[in-house]
Amino acid sequence: PRLASPRPCSGTPASATMADGLQINPDKELKFRLELKKQIPTTIRLYNPGSVELAFKVKTTAPKKYCVKPNTGFVTPGATQVVHVIMQAQRDWPADLNGCKDKFLVQSVPSGGAVDFAELFAKGNEGVTETKLRVTYQQPAPPPSPVPEGEEDSKTEDTTASFKTSALPGDVPSLQRELERYRVKNESLSADLNASLRTKTGTGGGQRGFSLLHLLITAIIAFFVGRFL
Repeated sequence: PRLASPRPCSGTPASATMADGLQINPDKELKFRLELKKQIPTTIRLYNPGSVELAFKVKTTAPKKYCVKPNTGFVTPGATQVVHVIMQAQRDWPADLNGCKDKFLVQSVPSGGAVDFAELFAKGNEGVTETKLRVTYQQPAPPPSPVPEGEEDSKTEDTTASFKTSALPGDVPSLQRELERYRVKNESLSADLNASLRTKTGTGGGQRGFSLLHLLITAIIAFFVGRFL
């Protein structure tokens, strides 16, 4: 595709060193973390390691898709110019995330005091040096978890511990006295039950009903004693 100047915007990886020109960072790929319906920014850093002022110009194969600020300018010796590149909001995912064909071209030339970019970067000017950058897409960042990792388990443990603590009465001596009272009553009822079983009466139904009642009461008390002891 033909390279064209992108429209201007409103509003430590390795770098490629041009012969007597700018150092470009990044030097091979311009990466965008792709998200739908959002403008996606990235930057190109231009460093002038030489002793003369350099003019630069940024072109792209997709000028309607990207805006660049600034897309032309000058970099004095020892200075760095940050170029902001913004991909316009995309409405649909590309068919192939790894198949982007977009490219950028960064041109550099000693200014020699000239300010006319058409003249500086005129076709056939042998003093112009160039670096090509290929556009690549990256997957969008995953959304943050509502509960930080590891905190969910600790919350579950804290809740369980809190439940167990709240289930225990605060007055331990009072509970012990209550359990002792049930234990004594249980022993008394057990003794009465044993005595009644040894005593024979003439009414079988009455004897059976009395025994079942005492057995039921004894079982209930034994359950509570065993649960809280």
